[in-house]
Amino acid sequence: MIRTLDASMLNIPYSAAELAPYAAKYGFEAISVPGNLMEDPALAAEADSVVKSYGLSWGLLPMPADFYHWDLDDERFASALEELRRRGEIAERLGIRHAYNHVWPTSFRGFDENMDWHIRRVRAVTAVLKNCGVHYGLEFLGPHELRRWQKNEFVHTLAGVLHIAAAAGGDTGIAFDTFHWFTSSNGSIRDLELMESEAHRLVCVHLNDAVAGVPYDRQKDMERRLPMETGMIDSAAILRRFKKLSGDALYMIEPFEPARTRFHGMRAEEAVTAASDAMKKVEEQA
Repeated sequence: MIRTLDASMLNIPYSAAELAPYAAKYGFEAISVPGNLMEDPALAAEADSVVKSYGLSWGLLPMPADFYHWDLDDERFASALEELRRRGEIAERLGIRHAYNHVWPTSFRGFDENMDWHIRRVRAVTAVLKNCGVHYGLEFLGPHELRRWQKNEFVHTLAGVLHIAAAAGGDTGIAFDTFHWFTSSNGSIRDLELMESEAHRLVCVHLNDAVAGVPYDRQKDMERRLPMETGMIDSAAILRRFKKLSGDALYMIEPFEPARTRFHGMRAEEAVTAASDAMKKVEEQA
């Protein structure tokens, strides 16, 4: 698996070129793509030269839309798909090979109708990215609070997004987030075994921890901790399982608040050092 620095997830306000020397120094192998590089091919080529000069590869491709949000109508979906084709061409030139979107766990549509709607869209998005050599995945969202946003619950487990992935044609992968795993299933070992059985689908793994003392079904989506910080989630055990099976998947930390605020206020090298130290806590036990 590929040790990845994702500045956008950590709210680190520096460019890829500014972060690259520190990412290489502190043991990262990849750095995710800032969204602004997709707007300027010349800037993307310049950043690519810097990143590659430090022996790094690119991590996640930023997506142009929340493709499965209920407010994204068919006209805007078609427009976003065209933008994705343009980004895919850049991704192919730069060697970007990973991307994902999340699936919302609620909808105003009935379950069966919403399932069909998702399958059609996932099939279209996956086809565009596969054509550009990008392994595209779906992320399930576990927190119970998100299931109440619309009147009907929808997919919110690993099994659910695997069903969509298979129904869309089989080429779609999975983005596995340890917090969403914990909040969706109270940390089900069966889900880890299911992901292991579908290891070829693994696009990326988000490592984090839950808030101490809060039951799994009352955790808040935007309140997470650094991996192995509270001990609510054993991210090291999960990484250990997946590393045996998923050689080309990315792995990164995604703690949300309050860590994002702290990272945002750090100098570039300080932020990369802190991210690497958080990774080491997981890796040393994995």
